[in-house]
Parts: sequence; structure tokens; C-alpha cells
Amino acid sequence: MHKAAFDQNHASFRSLNQQMWQIPLISMTLTGGLWFGVSRVEDFPLFQLALLFLAAAGNGALFVIILRLRFVMEQHLIWLEKTYPAGYVSAKGTDWYNKPLLVRTLFQSMLCLAAVLSLILMGVTAWTSREEVFGIMSQDPALTYYEQHAASLADGYEALSLETAHPALLTLINEHFANGPLAVLDVGAGTGRDASWFAANGHRIVAIEPSEAMQTIGRRLHPSPEIEWRQDSLPRLAETRASGETFDLIILSAVWMHVKPDDRQQALETLASLLKPGGRIYLTLRIGPSEPARGIYRVSEEALQDQLAELSLDAEKLDEQADLLAYDRKMAR
Repeated sequence: MHKAAFDQNHASFRSLNQQMWQIPLISMTLTGGLWFGVSRVEDFPLFQLALLFLAAAGNGALFVIILRLRFVMEQHLIWLEKTYPAGYVSAKGTDWYNKPLLVRTLFQSMLCLAAVLSLILMGVTAWTSREEVFGIMSQDPALTYYEQHAASLADGYEALSLETAHPALLTLINEHFANGPLAVLDVGAGTGRDASWFAANGHRIVAIEPSEAMQTIGRRLHPSPEIEWRQDSLPRLAETRASGETFDLIILSAVWMHVKPDDRQQALETLASLLKPGGRIYLTLRIGPSEPARGIYRVSEEALQDQLAELSLDAEKLDEQADLLAYDRKMAR
């Protein structure tokens, strides 16, 4: 036997052996880290599923890698046994617990177990969060954004009062509705800040909020029995129309830019059908670029005027101001 060949095979075998014994450490680090990540991200099931899938795929890949390493190492041992039998150590084991097959099986079984458990956890997570997961996947971008950022958005909304955010709305109420309580429909009620103001001032208020997360925050912050919450949405407002109710005042604050352009005419028809004779729609326009990721579409006063004219509705510009939450906005009715 040539010494050079022996040295080369010996070095290769040692390298392979070191790599093989690093695999359990890699597996534990990978699995433990990803499972810990899953436990820390309770409100984002899609991310949890991605982490669990990565843990399963990672352990599956390590299982394949270790099979390959064992095969190559076995070829080195076969070569050594044939070429240098005097220096070959069999180490077949004397008891059931130290035989090569058992050790090899345990080693690989741990990788399989980690992969299988990750898949089981993935299935359980998908099942328990199926409504949220598939709801997010089927939602429009605007609703997804509000669901995921409800808490931070609520802080901004609640930092402003209705009087500060909508002085023109108060002017409208004082000029046209000074004789008694109103039936008010707040479409896109958010945290219920404005709805709470109306309830506190003796008006009957129906708060429409399609985002379950925002509505949950609103119910907690403004637990008034005078606020009737509904999970409805434009352009149809199906539940509200089915109730047969009509309203003196309908409010759409920071909502119109989320209504798809093709749905706006139908949305206006829906709103008009919900108005009492002499009723008013208070609608704000966010003038700015579109943001597809947030479900924000361009709006313009001209387009709104044309759509209202088709329904024989008059429009009056009440005010124009820089939005206190950073968007330019124009108010109209």
C-alpha cells in the first residue's frame, strides 16, 4: 500500500467524520432556534408556518446529508479493510446498545423525529389558525394591512379628538342637524373614536369596521352600549342594507381611497340608498399617490363629482387641510 494513498484517505475520513458529528449540533440549533421563533410570533401564523416548514425541510436535508456521509465513510473503511487489514479495526460492538446499526439508526431517527414533529406542529398551526391564515390570503391589501398593524394605527387615531380631526364635520352638524339626535352610520369606524363622540352626545351610531383586529380594539377602548358594531364592507354593505335602516348622517373618514375605482359607483349607490331624506354624507378624500401594498388607490375631486352627478347628488367642498396623521386630505360632502 502506498503511504500517500493511505494518508489521503485517512485525511478524508477524518474530515468526513468531523462533518458528520457536527450534524446533531446543526440540527439542534436549527430546530431549537426556529421553534423558539414560532413561540415568539403568536400573531402571525403565516410566519409560524414558514418557520416550521424550514425546520422540517432543514432536518430532512440533514438526514439526506448524513446518509451520504455515512456511505462515503463506509467506502473508505472497505478500502482500508481490503488494503491494510492489519491496521483495520472492525468495532462491530459486543452488546445490542453499542452495535453500529443501532447507533446509526438512533442518529438518523432523531433527525426524522425533528422533521416529523415540525410537520405535525405545522399542521396543527395551520388548522387552529385556518380562518386567520386563509382570511389573510384572500383579503384585499387594505384589510390585511389594518389587521397586521391595528395596534400601532390605533395609537395614532386615539391621539386625536374628533374636534381636532374633523372641524368641518362639527360645522356640518351644527348647521344642518341642530334639532335632535341623529341616526349616524360610521363606515370604516376604526377604533371607534368618532363613534364614541356621537354616542356620548346622544346620537344613535352604527359603526362599520371590516377589520376584526381594529374592531376588537375599538370595543375595548370605547365599550359604549350606544355603539352598534358591525363587520360589514363597501361597496355593498350587505348586512346594513338588509337591516332596512336609514341614516341622517353617513361618515367615511379615510375610507374612500381604499375602495377600488371599479367599485366606487356601486359604493355611492349603496350609501345613497341608506340616506334618509335630507341626509348628508361626510366623505374625506386622501389626495396622494397610490400604494398597492396598502390597498390605497388614487382619488380625485373631479372623479367624485362626476360619480355623484350620475346619482343626482350634490357635493359641497367643506374644507381642505393637511391630514394630522401625515396624509393630505380634502373633505367633501
